[in-house]
Amino acid sequence: MERLKYVRWVNSVLKSVPRKAALTLEHFRICFDVGKAFSGTITKWLKFAFKRQVERLELNLLEYGDHASEKSYVFPEDILFQNSSDFPHQTTTLFNFHSLKALCLKNVSISDKAIEFLLRNCPSLEQLDLQDIYQLSNLEVCGPSLVLKNLSARYCYDLVSIKVSAPNLTSLAVSTPKGLVLENVPMLVDLNISCREAHIPLLVPALSCCFSRLEILTLRLPIYEVYDIVRFNFPEMVELKKVVVSYAGNHDERLLGLMTFIRISPKLEEFVLKNRWCDGLSRARRELNKGAPFRHQNLKVFQYLGYYGRCSDMEVVMFILENCIGLQQIIINPTVQTDFLHEPLDPGELEQEEVGRSYAKQQLKPIIPPHIQFVIR
Repeated sequence: MERLKYVRWVNSVLKSVPRKAALTLEHFRICFDVGKAFSGTITKWLKFAFKRQVERLELNLLEYGDHASEKSYVFPEDILFQNSSDFPHQTTTLFNFHSLKALCLKNVSISDKAIEFLLRNCPSLEQLDLQDIYQLSNLEVCGPSLVLKNLSARYCYDLVSIKVSAPNLTSLAVSTPKGLVLENVPMLVDLNISCREAHIPLLVPALSCCFSRLEILTLRLPIYEVYDIVRFNFPEMVELKKVVVSYAGNHDERLLGLMTFIRISPKLEEFVLKNRWCDGLSRARRELNKGAPFRHQNLKVFQYLGYYGRCSDMEVVMFILENCIGLQQIIINPTVQTDFLHEPLDPGELEQEEVGRSYAKQQLKPIIPPHIQFVIR
C-alpha cells in the first residue's frame, strides 16, 4: 500500500511539471523501496529525468533505507542507447547526457555495458555512487579525459574486479581490495575500504600506489585481525591527517596493534576508533598492557565510538594519553555502531550503552588531564 501511494505521489508531481519548464533538471531523487513490481514506472521516471538533461540523479531503492533485495530493479540499457540495425556494433544515444554531474544507484541491477556507456557519454560526471548493486561484474573507470572526482562502489555482489585510472579522482570507496587495480590516480587523497579476513594480505599491495598521498583513510576490518594489523607492513603515510578504523568486536580484543597507524602517520591529527559490537559482548579482567612508547606531536583529536570499558578499551585511551603530546580532545561515545539505521535498539543494547557510558565516567574521567577536553556522548 505504501509503495503504491509513493508511486502515485511521484506520478502526480511529474504530471504537474509544465511542458515548457526549464530544459535542465538540477536534481531528481527517488528514495523509496518501490520494488521490482513497478519497474515500468521507474523506467518512465528515469526517462523523464534524462529527457530534461538531469544534473544530479539518485535512484535509491533500498528496503527501509539500508537493506538490499535480490529482486532489484534492472536498469534497462535500452533507455541509454539502441543498436543500429545496419551496423550491429554501433549504438545510437537516446538522450543528451552531457549535463549529468552526479549519479547514485542503490539496490539496482546494472550491466557492465551500461556503466561503461555512462562513463563514456557523461563528460561532466564528477560523482558515481554504486551501492548494493547486482549484475555488475567488471567495473572499469578508466580514461584520461574523465573528470570524475568521487567514486564509490560498495556491496556490488557480483563484482569480480575494479580497475580505476582517473586523473582527477580525489575520493574512492570500495568493499574489498580483491580484484582492485589502481593506476594513474595522482589526486586520490580520501580512501574508504572494507576488508574480509581472507583479503587483508591483499590490502597493502592493492593500495601501494597511493599511500604516500592519502590524507584520509577509513578502514573496516573483520573481528579477528584487528589487533594483528601490524604484521601486514603498512608503509609510512606521510600526508595522512585522519584515520578511521572500524572493527567488529565482542570479547577483549587486543587493540594496541592499531596504534601502528599513529606511528606511521607523522601528520595525523584525528584518530577515530569504531567498535561495531557483536553478540555476546563481554569484559575480561586482566593486567593492562602499555605497548611500545613513542612520541607523536600532531594528533589533536581521538574519538572512540562503541566504548564499553573493557581492558582493551582502557589500554587504547591510556596509550593515546601517554604518547600523543599534542592531544586536545577525547570524545567517547558508547552508542551502538550499526549499519542498519532503521532498526530500533533493543533493551539489551540500550543497557549496554548505559554500562559503557558509566564505565567511561569511572575509568577515564580521573585520568584525563585538565588541559584536554573530555566529552562523553
